[in-house]
Amino acid sequence: MKKDILNCPLRILCFVCLSTISCALFSQEPLIDSVEGNLTEGAVVTLKGGNFTYKINPKPLLFWSADQGEKPSILGRKQQWDGVFTGSIVDKAITDVIASGSKKVLRHDYSTGSGALLAKVSFDSDRLYVWRKRYDDFDRLKDVAIRTRYKSLEKLGAASTVSVGMLMSTANKAIQGKVVQAETSGATAGTVYYANNYGNILDRTLTASIGTDEVMYFYAESDKDLKTPLFKALIDEGKGIFYTFNHKIFRMWGKHGSQINNTYISLDSDGVAVSEYTQVKTFWMGSWDNKINSATKRWVVEEFQYQAGTIDKEDGILFYWQDRVKAWEQQRFRFTTSAYPNKYSDVYQTQVSNGAQPGSFEYFDSLYIDDTWHRVYICSERTWFACTQPEVVIPVSWSDNEIKVNLRLGALHSQPRFYFYVVNADGSVNSVGFSSCPKCPEPPFAAQ
Repeated sequence: MKKDILNCPLRILCFVCLSTISCALFSQEPLIDSVEGNLTEGAVVTLKGGNFTYKINPKPLLFWSADQGEKPSILGRKQQWDGVFTGSIVDKAITDVIASGSKKVLRHDYSTGSGALLAKVSFDSDRLYVWRKRYDDFDRLKDVAIRTRYKSLEKLGAASTVSVGMLMSTANKAIQGKVVQAETSGATAGTVYYANNYGNILDRTLTASIGTDEVMYFYAESDKDLKTPLFKALIDEGKGIFYTFNHKIFRMWGKHGSQINNTYISLDSDGVAVSEYTQVKTFWMGSWDNKINSATKRWVVEEFQYQAGTIDKEDGILFYWQDRVKAWEQQRFRFTTSAYPNKYSDVYQTQVSNGAQPGSFEYFDSLYIDDTWHRVYICSERTWFACTQPEVVIPVSWSDNEIKVNLRLGALHSQPRFYFYVVNADGSVNSVGFSSCPKCPEPPFAAQ
C-alpha cells in the first residue's frame, strides 16, 4: 500500500538529504526547531521553527470530542452545529467500544434512523480539511436492510396494522421472514423490514425469483406454522425482496436554487467516489491507488482534504486517507458546472440510507474540521511515512515561525515518546517528526 510521505516537488532529492534541516530547507517543508511547554492533556505547547506559513484564523473551524458532550468545543470557532444532531453520548456503562484515551463515545443505531452522524457543518471557503476517529460495529454484508414495499393490503384477522414481530411468507411459503420494522404510507400501502436471522429471506439466490405483484401474507409472531394469516398484500418492490446497506462515509453539499449538488465517498462492496450531478465519470475503487476497507470492528483515523475546482473543469481536489493510507493521488474532480455553479458549503459525516439491521451501531470519538489545510499532529512514529494514526492537536495561535497548540493526547496518552508534525498551507509536512518525551526525566524535549 502507498502512503503519503510529504508534498515535496523535488521528493527524490529530499530522500538523499544528509540531515533533516537541509532536507526541510530544500523542500520548503515545515521545520520544527523547538517545542516548549508541559506535555500533558490540555496544556498549551509552543512550537518554534519555520515555513509553517501564515494561518488567518488560528483556531480550527470546529473541534468536537465525545468526552465533552454533544456541543462542539470552545477550542474551535464554531461552538454550535449547523444542523440537527444525530447520535447519543454513552460511556463504559453502556459499551466497551470506546477509543483508547477517551471516557465516552457517540453512537447511533442505523436501524432507528438514517440521519448523518453528528450534524451538518457549514463552511465558506475553497478549502476544507477533516480529521476524525470512528468505528463500525456492524458487518455491511450481514447487516443489510431486507425490505419489501407492499400495496393492496387486505385485512384478514383481528390485527389493525402490520407490526414488528409479525411473520411473513409468500403464498407458497417458500420465502419466510420476521418483521423488525414497519412503516405505513397509506391505508393499504407501506414498507416492511425483516430480520437477518429468521427464516430464509436472507438467501438472495432463493428470493431472486420473487417480483412485484407477488402475494405475501403476514401472521402473528406466535403462529410459527403460518396457519392463520392476519393480512394479505401484494409486493410493490421492483426487485421483490430488496437488500441494501447504503453507507456513505463522507459527503459535501452545495446549493443552487432549489437544486442541491453533492459529492460523496462510499466503501460499500464496490467502493466509489461520486460527484452526483457534475462528474465526468464515476470513480470506482477498482481505479483507486489503494483499496480502503470498511472500519468494521476497528477504530480508524480518517482524513479528507478538499479544494474547490473551476466551473466545468475536472481540476477539483479531494484526497482521502484511512490510517494514513491514501486512496488516490492523481485523480481530480469536476465539482461544479454551468448548471451547478455554486461551490460546496456543507459537510456531513457518515450516513446509512434505506435502513439496516437492529444493532447496526457506528461510533465516533472525535472530529476536527478546518477551512485551511494547516494542522498539527502528534504521532508515535518518528517519520511521517511510518505514521498510521496521527492525533490532531488544536492550534490556538499561528504564525510562520511559531504555533501554540492545545495538546490532546488521544490514543497516545500512555506513550513514553511522541513526535510533532506540522502541515502548512500547501499541504507540506515535515518528513521527520520533532521528538518529545513526556515521561523522560531530563530533558523534557529532545530533537532525535
